[in-house]
Amino acid sequence: MRELKNKLRKELIALRREMDSRGRGLADRDIFEQLKPLIDAAGDVFVYASTEIEVDTRKVIDYCIGRGIPTALPVSGDTELDFFYINDKSELSRGRYGIDEPPRIRKAVPDADTLCIVPALCADGNGYRLGYGKGYYDRFLSGFSGKSVIICYSGFRRDVPIEEHDKKADITIFDRL
Repeated sequence: MRELKNKLRKELIALRREMDSRGRGLADRDIFEQLKPLIDAAGDVFVYASTEIEVDTRKVIDYCIGRGIPTALPVSGDTELDFFYINDKSELSRGRYGIDEPPRIRKAVPDADTLCIVPALCADGNGYRLGYGKGYYDRFLSGFSGKSVIICYSGFRRDVPIEEHDKKADITIFDRL
């Protein structure tokens, strides 16, 4: 199964790099509009800093901070994710795996009102996704009591090979384009 997932990851990453920037921008905006009601209903928002091949989360971060919603981003440890609050995107700096991370100053502790936005290379629409293969979000979600939402481009909706350790998210949002 691991070989199958790794092969699929390579294919999906290559396809993501080939995406049209205009179409990607429209899809990013549509996903953001669908996310706003979930964000507005949340106490805290846990969100990652997107890379160039992922659904853009920079607008989500700005929206949360602009509305005074406590916003936390992850820092990858050896096997776990810890989330830390930020006041502004300017606080982010390049971290492990080349992903922007927050300073490790104000650790965030999730509760039932926390919304966690989860990255995905592909998703099935039933709460399962294929990530980058390190298992960080699966481990995090196994003890998470809030609401989790996968965000993914509709062109990457497909069956996902599922293993016992894979954790299901509560909601999946695809662009409607």
